[in-house]
Amino acid sequence: MQARTMKKEYRFSAVIVFAILFLGGYILYQVQYKTGIDIIPLFPIDDSGFEKYNEQLLKSVKVSESARNQPKSGSLLCWAMTTSIYHKTRVPAITETWLKRCDAGHLFTNSDRFLNVSTPYHTVFDGLPESYYKLFWKTRLALLYIYKYISKDFDWYFKGDDDTYLIVENLQRYLSTLDPNKPYFIGYRLSRRTETGYNAGGSGYVMSREAMRIFAEQLFNDKNRCPYHEWEDYAIAQCLASVGIVPLDSRDEKGRQRFLPWRPEQHYYADLTRSFQMDPIKIRGAAIYHENLISMHHLYPDEIRLIDGLLYSIARGIWKQDDEFEVRNETTTLATSMDDTLPPPTV
Repeated sequence: MQARTMKKEYRFSAVIVFAILFLGGYILYQVQYKTGIDIIPLFPIDDSGFEKYNEQLLKSVKVSESARNQPKSGSLLCWAMTTSIYHKTRVPAITETWLKRCDAGHLFTNSDRFLNVSTPYHTVFDGLPESYYKLFWKTRLALLYIYKYISKDFDWYFKGDDDTYLIVENLQRYLSTLDPNKPYFIGYRLSRRTETGYNAGGSGYVMSREAMRIFAEQLFNDKNRCPYHEWEDYAIAQCLASVGIVPLDSRDEKGRQRFLPWRPEQHYYADLTRSFQMDPIKIRGAAIYHENLISMHHLYPDEIRLIDGLLYSIARGIWKQDDEFEVRNETTTLATSMDDTLPPPTV
């Protein structure tokens, strides 16, 4: 009886030890993927995507009629990443609002499900894994696809997400002060695990024509200079930094951020992870919504439509009414002035 009890206790203890080892290994494995550091040599960082997710996949991309009809040159090409689960929700919100205001607007996704020919989509991500940890492979392939299969003749290329809102006119005005023939990389700068910084992917970042050329022609196939990392935005930045292209300080002359990668209310209350920040947090409250603001992130589709309506319908209507009021006021003032100065009519 005692031997049988000891045997059960041994089995129970073995199960506990196995569970602890399994849980510990899983936690370390997750930490490894979140930091990009080889903590467990037995589970090396998976960089097989360099062989699996290459240019061969781009030969079977489905392209909509709307995408084919987009301009092939101009000042600004915008592209947004999405996936089929958001084709009915997020996609209409951005295609009906900011994406169409760019000189060319393209949507990159994994399938054509629930999309019609009026949506400018490309199934660039068909065959790629649907995982946050694998976003690097999507972005890497998308940048090459744009340069080789869409156009290399735009001045600037903006990358956004399907929950990003972009004020296109503000971006264009800001970019007009810079030379696209120089290798620029522009967005909201973060500093975690890097001295040169990286641009947050969610609020979008911009690459100049020259930066796109360097990435496509020199860096795409370079596994050493562009290694895999679970943080897509960090990985792209490190790739560009390997040839001296580092994030530009995009704050305006008052030190206000032009790109907002967290929820608007988090920026409003300065509720931000300070260890991530490259620039000191000095602006909060209503001052984050300023005349040079370019983009916001983590927005619901209805919020995107609301912001668009406030900017382009209500505000425009107010400005128009103000202009008309000023014209009427000036006319009335002029008429009154003329009445005061003109001599009486002769009889």
